[in-house]
Amino acid sequence: MMHAGEVPGPHELLEWIPDPVVVTDSGGTIVYANRQVEGLTGYARRELVGRPIEVLVPAGLRTNSHARNRRGIARLMSALDDDFRLKRKDGTVVPVEVSLGPAGANTIAVMRDFSERHRMEAELEHRALHDPLTELANRTLFFDRLRQGIQNARRDRTQVALVMLDVDGFKGINDRRGHAAGDTVLKAIGARLRHRMRATDTAARIGGDEFAWILPRVNSRAGVRRMVKNRLAVAEAPLLVSGRTILIRVSAGVAMYPEDGRDADELMRHADVAMYADKRAVR
Repeated sequence: MMHAGEVPGPHELLEWIPDPVVVTDSGGTIVYANRQVEGLTGYARRELVGRPIEVLVPAGLRTNSHARNRRGIARLMSALDDDFRLKRKDGTVVPVEVSLGPAGANTIAVMRDFSERHRMEAELEHRALHDPLTELANRTLFFDRLRQGIQNARRDRTQVALVMLDVDGFKGINDRRGHAAGDTVLKAIGARLRHRMRATDTAARIGGDEFAWILPRVNSRAGVRRMVKNRLAVAEAPLLVSGRTILIRVSAGVAMYPEDGRDADELMRHADVAMYADKRAVR
């Protein structure tokens, strides 16, 4: 307890800082931690004091033992600049912002938990790149993945398949059953398109009742057509909406890189032509 007229010591001042603070000596040993550190790290203060700073650092970011000096510690604590990852006592890793400052021979690190900000940023990024109705990739992400797939195929001398899909008679579903039923159909098709897809594939809703698949590293057109046939069998299963059955039919067209086109626009044109040929054949 302080008495009137006494000047608080440096560590007592750090207790008033609302953010977690640790102080390390020149060898990287923690010599002080304020109360706020406990909530962030899961460690009691007494568990941290006397231990190396590496206890708070994920293994992949740790420096070699010979770098345990002030320069090494600063590099360690700001391993990802202002996007540092801190390891909690339970082993989980949280994103924090770290501000470093000298205190004589010691180093002060002030940390701020950025978990919520990262979550919000990830959510905003997801919304910007995904269709809000089906949760599939949107047109922006679709074209980015398609161009990336073509670049990878060109480099690796492999093939990429683009499959364009269109729901037959979708306007009639909206007109007869209402837009809510139409949305239900689109959401169901989106969920079905994701069914049994490879991790490297991309399913997208690119507008209205139009969908697309990108299938990298495929071997042949015949193999792609078998994959499309199998997946359409799932996508076209009858759907029960408000007690009434809706029959679904999806037209599909396939284009292959490099046989049908050497860029995204050319592949899109060929896949569209094939899709409308399929639609005309059914009619």
